[in-house]
Amino acid sequence: MKMPVSGANPDGPRDYLELIADPLRLRVVRYLEENERASLPELAKAAGVHANTLRPHVLELEQAGLLVSERRVLPSRRGRPGIDYRLGEGWAGTGKDFLGVAELLAAALGRVGLDPDQLRAVGEEWGRYLIGRPGSYDVDTELPRVLGRLGFDATVSQGRVQLSGCPCSIVAPDRPEIMCMLAEGVVEGALAAAGSNRTASSFEHDTERRNCSAKLAARK
Repeated sequence: MKMPVSGANPDGPRDYLELIADPLRLRVVRYLEENERASLPELAKAAGVHANTLRPHVLELEQAGLLVSERRVLPSRRGRPGIDYRLGEGWAGTGKDFLGVAELLAAALGRVGLDPDQLRAVGEEWGRYLIGRPGSYDVDTELPRVLGRLGFDATVSQGRVQLSGCPCSIVAPDRPEIMCMLAEGVVEGALAAAGSNRTASSFEHDTERRNCSAKLAARK
């Protein structure tokens, strides 16, 4: 039997998208989606940081009700029982349509007044993160996978990356260009993290038809 030591925020849940716009918190949530429960050291290892660095993030997620902490009941009475974390009852999961791109948008909007280069820089961070551990990957496979996590339908063919069904005008109808700049950065970040010798250029955006494309050329 495991005893809960905390529960959801009695004042109601906070905006979960805002909370997990931070990459460290997003890694915690996704790890718990896959593993159900984990200790703070296990979460810190999954997030790639020291436990003391992650602790305040976990505390904020717990206070918001997104995480719940539970004491492990030891088979004997010796020693202090450890604490595991699991996702709260109100969490619906990160796999819903457009949730990934909404997370990205929340990260960008947290930095008010970003110019196009800064928006691309935010996108690059996410592109690298979504690739995972840097290495040598097949770009024709990895780019569609990464962009698919953000709600785009993407293909790579004949030296171009083609995006269709772009969510930009749906997620940000008043300023779809924000999402376009972020998507450009994601492509560049993913290419770099995948160890590709190619770079993306000559982006074309058609927000009304929800189609975008870019040329993949050798990196100079």
